[in-house]
Amino acid sequence: MPEKIFYIKVGGRKIAVSEEVYLEYRRSIDREKYFMKDLKQGHVIVDQENMTVSYIPGREVSYESLLEADWDFPSADRPAEDMLIKAQLMEKLEEALHILSDEEMELIQELFYLERTEREAAKLFQVSQNTVHYRKNKVLEKLKGALKKFIVCIMGLKPSPLGETFR
Repeated sequence: MPEKIFYIKVGGRKIAVSEEVYLEYRRSIDREKYFMKDLKQGHVIVDQENMTVSYIPGREVSYESLLEADWDFPSADRPAEDMLIKAQLMEKLEEALHILSDEEMELIQELFYLERTEREAAKLFQVSQNTVHYRKNKVLEKLKGALKKFIVCIMGLKPSPLGETFR
């Protein structure tokens, strides 16, 4: 009797695989279906000792129930606009980061990308925490100055007579 051939669909195409791969694939699909069903449905828990019954709602909530609960939904066109502004701001920030010296960039990476505290960065750079705080503020002021024109343009802010547009 010839060996059975197993197929899985990948990108709309059938691919021949071994029985072991097929079974693992089916197991993961079945597990996903089980968890999705479990998350959608609520559960009733009966406590025999305390003689109580509690209901745990599923995690999926209908649009109608949100409307009944007076949820306020943002307009549909705003998120796309916000995403575009964020993307542009990230581009400008990346450009602004190029004006920093290597030491300043290393400080930014430690504090904001690696999420170290000022105290941890101070130990790493072998300086006081106050020095790290001062340098961080100077670097942020430098970046703020580089991004000021872009932010003023996007926010529609007008410069004040004192020269400050935002803080």
